[in-house]
Amino acid sequence: MSEALPGRGRALARWVAASVWTAAAALAPATAQIAPRLTGAVALEELATARTALDAASPPLNAVRADLDTLDGQLRQALGGDTAKPVEIIGDGARAAVLRAHAAARRVQGFLAASAGCQGSDTAAMQASLAAGVAALAADRSVAKVMPVVDGIETMAQQPLFALHQGAAASVFALTGVNLADLQCANPLVTATGSDGALLPAQPVITGATPTRIELRWPGLASVPVGTVMLHVSSQHKVFLLGCSALPQASAALQVAAPQRLQVEYTLSARCEAGGAAAEQTLAHGTLPELVGQGATVSQAVDTSRCAEPQSYSVSAVVQGSDGSRTSAGPFTQSAQAAITAGLPGGLTLSWNPAAQMLVARSGNQACKGIE
Repeated sequence: MSEALPGRGRALARWVAASVWTAAAALAPATAQIAPRLTGAVALEELATARTALDAASPPLNAVRADLDTLDGQLRQALGGDTAKPVEIIGDGARAAVLRAHAAARRVQGFLAASAGCQGSDTAAMQASLAAGVAALAADRSVAKVMPVVDGIETMAQQPLFALHQGAAASVFALTGVNLADLQCANPLVTATGSDGALLPAQPVITGATPTRIELRWPGLASVPVGTVMLHVSSQHKVFLLGCSALPQASAALQVAAPQRLQVEYTLSARCEAGGAAAEQTLAHGTLPELVGQGATVSQAVDTSRCAEPQSYSVSAVVQGSDGSRTSAGPFTQSAQAAITAGLPGGLTLSWNPAAQMLVARSGNQACKGIE
């Protein structure tokens, strides 16, 4: 009897512990969950979602859509009956196909998220970058047990990045993916080539590297010609007793775009009082000097002497891009004693100061999030 009591006590303790665990699990947030492991089925679903989204895009990106179809066919052929298996336990060829399909789908989703608010040449630059990157993934046939793949380029704020404006002294950004570096080996090498495959005059410099992220600083970007840039990652993997050996090269595409050049065509009018009646009168119509790049400011004085007693001022504008695009804004109206500051397309602001009789336009933060 004395020996049975401790056994019952242990059983009771186990029952109490299980009850406490069950209660704690019931109280845990319903949203707490582990992300599903990457499988062939997940990658196929991602490709289908990306293709559906591209079909709804305007204009449709037919070349990208065709490359996604190619990746889908390659993936189905490589997987065989291993569609539901996690990527870590399938064959090398199937694993490579899953990783490339997953990377292409992620790049498409990043493009769709970052292209909102983009116009004209910026949109074209991002589209060219996406097309080149997905085409490179579709054309890649390399296979390795440890397969490096770049699945994104992003800003240091972890926002999708597709293009850089030429002319910057330097730019910082990051490549994301898998197997991009092995901490037991030397740092990977990242080289930049033009569309012709030739090394560019300025090369990015690695500032940090982990298996899933390489951070880069690119000095001398002003010397890089406008067009598609391919970034090539050459990494190594440590093999027990054999040391570090080279892995297949991973690639990603980035577009170098011409510097943003915008002009603001303006119309300044006033509601003027004369002879006891008020009437709208155009005081000035013209075009401000060109704004080049971010942080630029231009101004122009306006003679308003034709309206001796203004009740209010109105400003309207048309933003003209170097690609010929034209976007209207306004009119914006304020009382004659108040200044007007209005946001314009392209990340511009236009201000009218009635006291100084001056129109001022400034190019601020980039409105298109996928390009810097």
